[in-house]
Amino acid sequence: MLFVFLSFIIGLLVDVFSDTGGIHATACVTVAFIRPAALKFSFGTIYDHQSVKFNAIDTGQRLTYMAILIVIHHLILFLLEIFNLSKIILILKNTVFSCIFTLFLCVLATILFSKTSK
Repeated sequence: MLFVFLSFIIGLLVDVFSDTGGIHATACVTVAFIRPAALKFSFGTIYDHQSVKFNAIDTGQRLTYMAILIVIHHLILFLLEIFNLSKIILILKNTVFSCIFTLFLCVLATILFSKTSK
């Protein structure tokens, strides 16, 4: 519950400073709500035992976890920003390109800031 509340606060702060009317808060709360299901789907039994160590996890599982949350966040964000289903191609195009770029940045940050084990 605390994680959902903090996600709302972060999304609301982005909305206040970018004058977007609550779309970031909605996307962040949705991702926080979906996060346990994404963890269970991506990591399986490791998540059941509450022993997820992000640096010790297989790269494919990490990519799956990040991709699920990024796609959900961006899809909600662009659906609410454009808010017109007749422009579904534009929504999907924006979602796909933004997801690719965001996933690239997340992988790059993970590589740069992870501790290498010797």
